[in-house]
Amino acid sequence: MCGFSGWIVDSAIGANQIVLSLQAIKHRGPDDTRIVSGDDEPTMFSCSLSNAFSSQNFPSIHNQASKICFGFNRLSIVDLSDKAMQPFYDNDSNQLFMLNGEIYNYVELRKTYLSDVDFVSASDSEVAFQLYKKLGTSFVELIKGMFSIVIYDYNSSKLKVWRDRLGIKPFYYTLTDNGLFFSSEMKGLFAIDGIGKELNYTGLAYSMYLGTCPSPLTIYKNIHSLQPGHNLQFDSSTHDIDVKPYWTLKYEPCYSSISSNTFNNDIEKICELYATGDVEKAIMLSGGLDSGTLTYFYGKYSDSMQAVHIHNDNPNSEFEFAQINAQHAGVKINNYNIPLTFSSNEIEFLLNSEEEPNISPEPALVLCEKINDLNIKVLYNALGPDELFGGYAYYQIMSKYSRWRLLLMLPLCIFPKKHQHKIKEIQEHGLDAFPFIARQIFTWNEVKKFLIDNNQSIPTHPIAYIQSQIQQAYPQFSNLPLLKKASYYDIFYYISSHHTFRCDQPSMLFSVEMRFPFLEHTFIEKYFNQADTFNEINKSLKPVFRNYIKPLLSPDVLAMKKQGFGVDIAQLFPSTKHKHADKQWYLMMLKRITENIK
Repeated sequence: MCGFSGWIVDSAIGANQIVLSLQAIKHRGPDDTRIVSGDDEPTMFSCSLSNAFSSQNFPSIHNQASKICFGFNRLSIVDLSDKAMQPFYDNDSNQLFMLNGEIYNYVELRKTYLSDVDFVSASDSEVAFQLYKKLGTSFVELIKGMFSIVIYDYNSSKLKVWRDRLGIKPFYYTLTDNGLFFSSEMKGLFAIDGIGKELNYTGLAYSMYLGTCPSPLTIYKNIHSLQPGHNLQFDSSTHDIDVKPYWTLKYEPCYSSISSNTFNNDIEKICELYATGDVEKAIMLSGGLDSGTLTYFYGKYSDSMQAVHIHNDNPNSEFEFAQINAQHAGVKINNYNIPLTFSSNEIEFLLNSEEEPNISPEPALVLCEKINDLNIKVLYNALGPDELFGGYAYYQIMSKYSRWRLLLMLPLCIFPKKHQHKIKEIQEHGLDAFPFIARQIFTWNEVKKFLIDNNQSIPTHPIAYIQSQIQQAYPQFSNLPLLKKASYYDIFYYISSHHTFRCDQPSMLFSVEMRFPFLEHTFIEKYFNQADTFNEINKSLKPVFRNYIKPLLSPDVLAMKKQGFGVDIAQLFPSTKHKHADKQWYLMMLKRITENIK
C-alpha cells in the first residue's frame, strides 16, 4: 500500500519536482521513498524523504534532471524488509514496475505460475511483476486485489497502467504539451510546476448532483481519473493515449439458488485470502448486518482480530448494536466517541481533508485519526452487500413502482409539487435510474442555475452520461431486469467512483490501508448473477443476504432498523433543516477549494 508519482516528457525536468510531488502524498507511504530517474540508463536514487537504509545505499537525486522519472512512497504491509521496496527494475527486460495496493492471491500465483523464478523479496508486488514478465498483459486476469499498476518499457518507450476492477486504488494523470504526468492523488500533480488548478464545471456539476465525479472526470480541467477495470497505454514518442476496459461486470444469470453453506464457505475463503500482511489489522464495525457478518467470520478465522467503532450520543447511535456484534463474534471492540460539536480547528481539518467536495466528512477519516494509538495499518470495510443484495430503500420503491410504470408517465401536474422534479427525471431516464434520482444531492435544476450564474454551459445530464458509459462498456445492460440494473448502477458508480474513492484518501491520510473483502471481484460476479436475489425484496431489504446470515448474527441486530454509519454535521448549521446540512457542508468544501485555486 503506497503512493507514486512520475512523468514521461520531452524536455527534462529537475528532480526537485518529483520530490515535491512525493512530499505532497508522503502520508500514503511514510516508511521509505525511492526514485528511478534517467532516460537511457535508469538509476535508483534516494531523496530527502527516504529512510536511513535507502539514503545510505543509493545516491541522492539532488541536482538531477530527466525526461523519465518515477517515484515511490512505501507503506510496508507485506514483507516489511527493504528488499520489497519499489520501484522494481528488471535489467534483462529493461522494464520498471510500481504497484499501489495489494494482490491477495500472490502466494497461490507464485506457487502455480512462478515456481521457477528466483525472487528478491517475499512481496505481493514482485509476484505481480514477475507474472507480467511471464504472461504479458493477460497477467491482470489472474490477480485478485486492489491496485494501480504502472509498468514502463524503456525499449518500446511505452507506459502501461491498470486500475483494479472496483476502482479502490486511484490513478490520476494529465497530458501536457511536454508529456504525461501521473500520481496517486491529485495533490501529487498540483505540486509540480506548471500543473495548475482550474475548475472543470462539467465534473463539478456531476459532483453536485451525484456526490462525486464519475471517472474519468474530476472537478479540475485536464486532470483525469483512470476508470475502474481499465488499462491505459501511453506512447511517449507520439503522446498517444489509449484507454480500454480489461474487465466488465456481466449478467449471466444463475437460476439455481445458492445455499447458505456455499455462502459461508465463500466468505471464509475471502477472509483468509484478505488476511495477508505482517501488520496489525482491525475491522471497521458498525451495528449493522454487513460489518457484523464480516466480524463474525474474522472472529472465527483470527484470534488477534479486533474491531473499531465510532459513535456519538445522538438517539440514532449504533453503539449498542456494535457492542452486540463484537460480543457475538468474540472480537475485542475499541469504541471512540465523536462529540456532537466540532472545534474550529477540527472543522478546518475536515474541510481540507479531501481534494473534491463531499456532502459530509468521511467516517474513515474520523476513525483512522482515532485509531493512531492502536498502530493499526489495515482496516477492513464491509462495503458491498447493500449494492449486491438490495440494501437500500429504493430497491423496494422501484419494485413497487414497476407495477405502475404507466402511471409514472402521466402529466407532471397530477403529482405533488415536491415530487415533480424526480418524476420528470424518471420519465426522462427510466425507472432503473431511480438510485441516482433518489440519492441526488442538489437537484439538476439547482445545478443548472449554479452553472448559469457562473457563465457556464449546461452539459449532458449526469445520469445520461453514466448510462452512455455503461452502454458502451456493456451493451447488454438494457436487457437486465429492473433491480439488476439498479444493482449494476450501484456497483458501476456508487462503489467505484464514490464509496471506495471516498474511503481511500481519508484512510491513507493516516497511513492506513482500507480493505474491502466483499468486493473481491469473483464474489461480485457470482452473487450479481444470482437470479433470485430480489424475489422477496418487498418483505425486507437484502432478503437473500438476511437468509444467509440469520444463523450467524444476534436477533437484535437482525431486527435493527437500517441507520447508516456517518458523521453528523447538522449541528454545524443550526438554522438549516437537517436534510439540507449535506448541501451546506458541500458548499463549504467547494468554497475552500475555490479559495485554494485562487
